[in-house]
Amino acid sequence: MSPFRTRAERKLAGDSSPDPLRSASELARAPSIERALQAVREFLGMDIAYATEHIGDVQHIRRIEGDESTPSGADPNYSLPLDQTYCQRILAGELPSLIADVRANDIAAALPITEAEGIGAFCSVPLRFSDGRLFGTLCAESSSKRGEFGPRDLEFMHVFARMICDQFENQSLAHRTHELELENATAAAILAAVASRDAYTAEHSHAVVERALAVARELGLDAEATQEVRQVALLHDIGKLAIPDSMLRKPGPLTDDETCVMRTHPVESERIVAALPGLRHLGRAVRAEHERFDGTGYPDGLSGDAIPLASRITFVCDAYHAMVSDRPYRAALTIDEARRQIVEGSGTQFCPRAVGALLATLPARDAEYEAAA
Repeated sequence: MSPFRTRAERKLAGDSSPDPLRSASELARAPSIERALQAVREFLGMDIAYATEHIGDVQHIRRIEGDESTPSGADPNYSLPLDQTYCQRILAGELPSLIADVRANDIAAALPITEAEGIGAFCSVPLRFSDGRLFGTLCAESSSKRGEFGPRDLEFMHVFARMICDQFENQSLAHRTHELELENATAAAILAAVASRDAYTAEHSHAVVERALAVARELGLDAEATQEVRQVALLHDIGKLAIPDSMLRKPGPLTDDETCVMRTHPVESERIVAALPGLRHLGRAVRAEHERFDGTGYPDGLSGDAIPLASRITFVCDAYHAMVSDRPYRAALTIDEARRQIVEGSGTQFCPRAVGALLATLPARDAEYEAAA
């Protein structure tokens, strides 16, 4: 029986279930995942409709709309290995998106879920974010088989999938924005602690951030990667909180023993950020900020692409700013000399990709620097 009957036909049939067209109207006025799922269920005449998220090899149900006959297994806390689902096979092209009679299809009928949940008809289309990433699937199922599905049914599924995915994407963006605000506030608080003890380190970190962001933009990194560059550059010297003042403020070169102590600061940086849930994911990149491209850096002797890109960018920007800054034991290098040393270190000390991007950002900035001087 088609779900697209007129109101008169529904009344004559004694059907008191919700009107699909009214559900669509409500959805248009106030879009929501729940309303979209309800509309899918009613338009297709199915028992339930639900949205899933795929994490690794597991499918998780995130929202569901159904009635009292909803299968016990299909609840908002239900998860299933992807290899046991129709969805994985539909995504792989082994099953059609709309299966009017599950038991008439050999592949679908053979899946344990068919008998376990008593599924007669099933529909599924992917949920993809605006950047093309797969979030999960929009599904509808019924305990009885259906008449043939048509192209219109599949079109409706894709329209509702876009609506639902927009809602999930908006929620994800809002959640990530909140996380970034917390991460930035935490990083700023830590840097304030450094500034209260060592003004140069704090000022240096801010300068390295500015330079590193210019390099990230030159490389065309996306927003998430650029944010990681920013945070690693901001926190790369945070481990110096564990270094004695006598070494940090020493007016001359460090002794060999003092150098060994100073080289522990990347490990201390990792330890500090790893203790903070909002920054924990930065631990590896912060630790690797003094690794050299040729593998002769510290603390782990990483080389090439084994060094996180944010670490490689921060390292070359860190070195450049240190070169053009006055230090207690030497005067600042000229910009031309600093540029020359950066070029000489490309491929050995520094990542060539990061060096190229840094050099591309320098001319205009150097002109401003020299004019200001």
